[in-house]
Amino acid sequence: MNLPALTCVALACLAGPSLVAGPVDEGIVIAMRLSERPNYSWTSTVDDDARTYDIVGKTTPDGFTQARMPIVNSVRRRLGRGTTDNLVDAIYRGNVECVLATDTGWMTIDELPMVRDSEPILGTDRMGLPGLILTTPGAATAGGGSILPMPKVDDERDRRAYSNLQMGISHPHEDLGVIVSSGTDLRADGDVLTGSLTELGAQLLLVRDGQPEITPEQGAGTFTIWMRAGMVQRYQVRLKGVLAIKIGLGTKRVTVNQTTLTVIRDVGTTRVEVPAEARRKLGG
Repeated sequence: MNLPALTCVALACLAGPSLVAGPVDEGIVIAMRLSERPNYSWTSTVDDDARTYDIVGKTTPDGFTQARMPIVNSVRRRLGRGTTDNLVDAIYRGNVECVLATDTGWMTIDELPMVRDSEPILGTDRMGLPGLILTTPGAATAGGGSILPMPKVDDERDRRAYSNLQMGISHPHEDLGVIVSSGTDLRADGDVLTGSLTELGAQLLLVRDGQPEITPEQGAGTFTIWMRAGMVQRYQVRLKGVLAIKIGLGTKRVTVNQTTLTVIRDVGTTRVEVPAEARRKLGG
Protein backbone atom coordinates (compact mmCIF):
# COMPACT_ATOMS: atom_id res chain seq x y z
CA MET A 1 0.00 0.00 0.00
CA ASN A 2 1.08 3.59 -0.51
CA LEU A 3 1.81 5.54 2.65
CA PRO A 4 -1.28 7.66 3.34
CA ALA A 5 -1.12 11.35 4.11
CA LEU A 6 -1.27 10.76 7.84
CA THR A 7 1.88 8.65 7.64
CA CYS A 8 3.71 11.44 5.83
CA VAL A 9 2.66 13.84 8.58
CA ALA A 10 3.96 11.40 11.18
CA LEU A 11 7.29 11.12 9.37
CA ALA A 12 7.64 14.89 9.24
CA CYS A 13 6.94 15.15 12.95
CA LEU A 14 9.37 12.38 13.80
CA ALA A 15 12.12 14.24 11.99
CA GLY A 16 12.12 16.85 14.74
CA PRO A 17 14.94 16.24 17.24
CA SER A 18 12.82 17.29 20.20
CA LEU A 19 10.24 14.52 19.75
CA VAL A 20 12.34 11.61 20.97
CA ALA A 21 11.62 12.12 24.64
CA GLY A 22 10.70 8.66 25.87
CA PRO A 23 10.52 4.93 25.13
CA VAL A 24 7.32 5.20 23.06
CA ASP A 25 8.75 7.96 20.85
CA GLU A 26 11.98 6.03 20.43
CA GLY A 27 10.00 2.94 19.42
CA ILE A 28 8.13 4.95 16.78
CA VAL A 29 11.40 6.23 15.32
CA ILE A 30 12.80 2.69 15.20
CA ALA A 31 9.65 1.42 13.49
CA MET A 32 10.00 4.03 10.75
CA ARG A 33 13.73 3.35 10.30
CA LEU A 34 13.15 0.35 8.02
CA SER A 35 11.96 2.68 5.23
CA GLU A 36 15.41 4.28 5.23
CA ARG A 37 17.29 1.03 4.65
CA PRO A 38 18.42 0.12 1.12
CA ASN A 39 16.99 -3.41 1.11
CA TYR A 40 15.65 -6.21 3.30
CA SER A 41 13.92 -9.59 3.29
CA TRP A 42 10.86 -10.74 5.20
CA THR A 43 8.48 -13.59 5.88
CA SER A 44 4.85 -12.91 6.77
CA THR A 45 2.76 -15.73 8.23
CA VAL A 46 -0.93 -14.97 7.79
CA ASP A 47 -3.63 -16.76 9.77
CA ASP A 48 -7.14 -15.87 8.61
CA ASP A 49 -10.61 -17.43 8.80
CA ALA A 50 -9.88 -20.00 6.10
CA ARG A 51 -6.18 -20.79 5.97
CA THR A 52 -2.65 -20.18 7.19
CA TYR A 53 -0.03 -19.24 4.61
CA ASP A 54 3.37 -17.58 4.19
CA ILE A 55 4.51 -14.71 1.99
CA VAL A 56 8.30 -14.60 1.55
CA GLY A 57 9.65 -11.42 0.03
CA LYS A 58 12.77 -9.44 -0.86
CA THR A 59 12.71 -5.77 -1.79
CA THR A 60 15.06 -2.96 -2.78
CA PRO A 61 14.54 0.80 -3.34
CA ASP A 62 14.51 0.46 -7.14
CA GLY A 63 10.88 -0.63 -6.90
CA PHE A 64 11.26 -4.35 -7.62
CA THR A 65 10.17 -7.01 -5.13
CA GLN A 66 10.55 -10.78 -5.35
CA ALA A 67 7.87 -12.79 -3.60
CA ARG A 68 6.93 -16.42 -3.16
CA MET A 69 3.32 -16.56 -2.13
CA PRO A 70 0.01 -18.36 -2.59
CA ILE A 71 -2.20 -17.14 -5.42
CA VAL A 72 -5.90 -16.42 -5.40
CA ASN A 73 -8.06 -19.14 -6.90
CA SER A 74 -9.08 -17.33 -10.08
CA VAL A 75 -5.41 -16.80 -11.03
CA ARG A 76 -4.51 -20.35 -9.97
CA ARG A 77 -7.07 -21.72 -12.41
CA ARG A 78 -5.73 -19.54 -15.22
CA LEU A 79 -2.28 -20.98 -14.51
CA GLY A 80 -3.75 -24.48 -14.86
CA ARG A 81 -2.80 -25.37 -11.28
CA GLY A 82 -4.57 -27.85 -9.01
CA THR A 83 -5.97 -26.92 -5.63
CA THR A 84 -2.86 -28.16 -3.82
CA ASP A 85 -0.43 -26.33 -6.14
CA ASN A 86 -1.09 -22.71 -5.29
CA LEU A 87 2.37 -21.23 -4.64
CA VAL A 88 3.89 -18.95 -7.24
CA ASP A 89 7.07 -16.95 -7.71
CA ALA A 90 6.22 -13.36 -8.53
CA ILE A 91 8.11 -10.16 -9.24
CA TYR A 92 6.37 -6.90 -8.43
CA ARG A 93 7.14 -3.39 -9.48
CA GLY A 94 5.43 -1.38 -6.80
CA ASN A 95 2.52 -3.00 -4.97
CA VAL A 96 0.21 -4.17 -7.76
CA GLU A 97 1.92 -4.57 -11.13
CA CYS A 98 3.55 -8.02 -11.31
CA VAL A 99 4.69 -10.91 -13.46
CA LEU A 100 4.33 -14.57 -12.49
CA ALA A 101 6.69 -17.47 -13.19
CA THR A 102 5.02 -19.95 -15.56
CA ASP A 103 6.14 -22.96 -17.59
CA THR A 104 6.53 -20.67 -20.59
CA GLY A 105 8.29 -17.78 -18.88
CA TRP A 106 7.28 -14.67 -16.97
CA MET A 107 3.73 -13.53 -17.66
CA THR A 108 1.51 -10.71 -16.46
CA ILE A 109 -1.93 -11.67 -15.15
CA ASP A 110 -3.51 -10.20 -18.30
CA GLU A 111 -1.39 -12.57 -20.43
CA LEU A 112 -2.66 -15.70 -18.67
CA PRO A 113 -5.22 -17.76 -20.61
CA MET A 114 -8.82 -17.00 -19.71
CA VAL A 115 -11.05 -19.62 -18.09
CA ARG A 116 -14.75 -19.74 -17.36
CA ASP A 117 -14.88 -17.80 -14.11
CA SER A 118 -17.49 -15.33 -12.93
CA GLU A 119 -15.61 -14.36 -9.77
CA PRO A 120 -13.18 -11.45 -9.35
CA ILE A 121 -9.61 -11.95 -8.19
CA LEU A 122 -10.43 -12.94 -4.61
CA GLY A 123 -9.12 -15.43 -2.10
CA THR A 124 -12.07 -17.83 -2.19
CA ASP A 125 -13.94 -20.02 -4.66
CA ARG A 126 -17.18 -20.25 -2.74
CA MET A 127 -20.26 -18.13 -3.42
CA GLY A 128 -22.54 -19.22 -0.57
CA LEU A 129 -20.29 -18.26 2.32
CA PRO A 130 -21.46 -18.25 5.93
CA GLY A 131 -21.60 -14.87 7.58
CA LEU A 132 -22.29 -12.97 4.35
CA ILE A 133 -24.96 -10.52 3.29
CA LEU A 134 -25.63 -10.55 -0.44
CA THR A 135 -27.16 -7.39 -1.84
CA THR A 136 -27.92 -5.96 -5.26
CA PRO A 137 -27.91 -2.29 -6.23
CA GLY A 138 -30.82 -0.53 -4.56
CA ALA A 139 -31.67 -3.48 -2.33
CA ALA A 140 -31.70 -3.24 1.46
CA THR A 141 -29.40 -5.47 3.46
CA ALA A 142 -30.71 -8.01 5.91
CA GLY A 143 -31.74 -6.64 9.27
CA GLY A 144 -33.02 -3.31 7.97
CA GLY A 145 -29.79 -2.20 6.36
CA SER A 146 -27.42 -3.05 9.21
CA ILE A 147 -24.13 -4.72 8.38
CA LEU A 148 -22.62 -7.64 10.19
CA PRO A 149 -21.53 -7.31 13.83
CA MET A 150 -17.80 -7.05 14.30
CA PRO A 151 -16.15 -10.43 14.92
CA LYS A 152 -13.96 -11.04 17.94
CA VAL A 153 -10.21 -10.88 17.46
CA ASP A 154 -9.27 -14.24 18.92
CA ASP A 155 -8.29 -17.71 17.79
CA GLU A 156 -11.78 -18.90 16.88
CA ARG A 157 -11.80 -20.60 13.47
CA ASP A 158 -15.53 -21.24 13.14
CA ARG A 159 -15.80 -19.03 10.03
CA ARG A 160 -13.41 -20.81 7.67
CA ALA A 161 -14.94 -20.06 4.28
CA TYR A 162 -13.36 -16.76 3.26
CA SER A 163 -9.66 -16.04 2.93
CA ASN A 164 -8.53 -12.43 2.69
CA LEU A 165 -5.65 -13.39 0.38
CA GLN A 166 -5.23 -10.69 -2.28
CA MET A 167 -3.25 -10.40 -5.50
CA GLY A 168 -1.04 -7.57 -4.33
CA ILE A 169 1.99 -7.01 -2.12
CA SER A 170 2.34 -5.02 1.08
CA HIS A 171 5.88 -4.12 2.14
CA PRO A 172 6.72 -4.21 5.85
CA HIS A 173 8.07 -0.64 5.88
CA GLU A 174 4.71 0.52 4.49
CA ASP A 175 2.82 -1.55 7.07
CA LEU A 176 4.91 -0.07 9.85
CA GLY A 177 4.26 3.43 8.54
CA VAL A 178 0.50 2.85 8.74
CA ILE A 179 0.81 1.19 12.15
CA VAL A 180 2.71 3.98 13.90
CA SER A 181 0.80 6.81 12.21
CA SER A 182 -2.57 5.33 13.21
CA GLY A 183 -1.52 3.75 16.51
CA THR A 184 -3.32 4.66 19.73
CA ASP A 185 -2.80 3.67 23.37
CA LEU A 186 0.89 3.14 22.65
CA ARG A 187 2.95 1.42 25.33
CA ALA A 188 6.65 0.57 25.45
CA ASP A 189 8.05 -2.24 27.57
CA GLY A 190 11.76 -2.61 26.94
CA ASP A 191 12.18 -3.44 23.27
CA VAL A 192 8.45 -4.11 22.71
CA LEU A 193 5.96 -1.51 21.46
CA THR A 194 2.22 -2.28 21.58
CA GLY A 195 -0.95 -0.41 20.75
CA SER A 196 -4.31 -0.33 19.00
CA LEU A 197 -5.17 0.83 15.49
CA THR A 198 -7.64 3.48 14.45
CA GLU A 199 -10.43 2.29 12.15
CA LEU A 200 -8.74 3.91 9.15
CA GLY A 201 -5.42 2.23 9.97
CA ALA A 202 -7.06 -1.19 10.28
CA GLN A 203 -8.92 -0.71 6.99
CA LEU A 204 -5.69 0.23 5.18
CA LEU A 205 -4.04 -2.95 6.44
CA LEU A 206 -7.04 -5.16 5.56
CA VAL A 207 -7.18 -4.16 1.88
CA ARG A 208 -4.10 -3.67 -0.27
CA ASP A 209 -3.61 -1.44 -3.29
CA GLY A 210 -5.13 -2.63 -6.56
CA GLN A 211 -8.25 -4.29 -5.12
CA PRO A 212 -11.10 -2.20 -6.61
CA GLU A 213 -13.66 -4.92 -5.94
CA ILE A 214 -12.97 -4.92 -2.17
CA THR A 215 -14.04 -2.04 0.06
CA PRO A 216 -13.40 -2.06 3.82
CA GLU A 217 -16.49 -0.96 5.75
CA GLN A 218 -15.35 -1.59 9.31
CA GLY A 219 -11.96 -2.23 10.82
CA ALA A 220 -10.21 -2.57 14.16
CA GLY A 221 -6.96 -4.09 15.35
CA THR A 222 -4.00 -4.26 17.67
CA PHE A 223 -0.26 -4.59 17.08
CA THR A 224 2.98 -5.62 18.75
CA ILE A 225 6.42 -4.58 17.48
CA TRP A 226 9.60 -6.30 18.71
CA MET A 227 12.87 -4.36 18.28
CA ARG A 228 16.54 -5.19 18.69
CA ALA A 229 19.68 -3.08 18.25
CA GLY A 230 17.71 -0.12 16.93
CA MET A 231 15.78 -2.02 14.24
CA VAL A 232 12.44 -3.82 14.00
CA GLN A 233 12.99 -7.55 14.29
CA ARG A 234 9.35 -8.65 13.90
CA TYR A 235 5.82 -7.36 14.30
CA GLN A 236 2.37 -8.85 14.67
CA VAL A 237 -0.93 -7.28 13.62
CA ARG A 238 -4.32 -8.66 14.63
CA LEU A 239 -7.19 -7.32 12.51
CA LYS A 240 -10.93 -7.70 12.34
CA GLY A 241 -13.28 -6.08 9.91
CA VAL A 242 -16.16 -6.14 7.47
CA LEU A 243 -15.40 -6.09 3.74
CA ALA A 244 -17.83 -5.33 0.90
CA ILE A 245 -16.95 -7.40 -2.17
CA LYS A 246 -18.40 -6.72 -5.61
CA ILE A 247 -19.67 -9.89 -7.29
CA GLY A 248 -21.31 -9.21 -10.65
CA LEU A 249 -24.20 -6.81 -9.99
CA GLY A 250 -24.30 -7.64 -6.30
CA THR A 251 -22.20 -7.11 -3.20
CA LYS A 252 -21.09 -9.58 -0.55
CA ARG A 253 -20.30 -8.42 2.93
CA VAL A 254 -17.97 -10.72 4.82
CA THR A 255 -16.48 -10.60 8.29
CA VAL A 256 -12.73 -11.08 8.48
CA ASN A 257 -10.38 -12.08 11.29
CA GLN A 258 -6.69 -11.95 10.37
CA THR A 259 -3.43 -12.25 12.30
CA THR A 260 -0.12 -11.59 10.56
CA LEU A 261 3.34 -12.15 12.04
CA THR A 262 6.16 -10.62 9.98
CA VAL A 263 9.85 -11.34 10.57
CA ILE A 264 12.45 -8.95 9.09
CA ARG A 265 15.92 -10.17 8.14
CA ASP A 266 18.99 -9.42 6.00
CA VAL A 267 18.56 -5.65 6.27
CA GLY A 268 21.14 -4.02 4.03
CA THR A 269 22.41 -7.31 2.56
CA THR A 270 19.41 -8.46 0.50
CA ARG A 271 19.79 -8.74 -3.27
CA VAL A 272 16.93 -8.91 -5.79
CA GLU A 273 17.76 -10.42 -9.17
CA VAL A 274 15.20 -9.45 -11.81
CA PRO A 275 15.36 -11.49 -15.07
CA ALA A 276 15.49 -9.42 -18.23
CA GLU A 277 12.12 -10.73 -19.45
CA ALA A 278 10.41 -9.82 -16.19
CA ARG A 279 12.04 -6.39 -16.15
CA ARG A 280 10.95 -5.71 -19.72
CA LYS A 281 7.33 -6.63 -19.03
CA LEU A 282 7.28 -4.46 -15.93
CA GLY A 283 8.67 -1.49 -17.81
CA GLY A 284 12.06 -1.53 -16.13
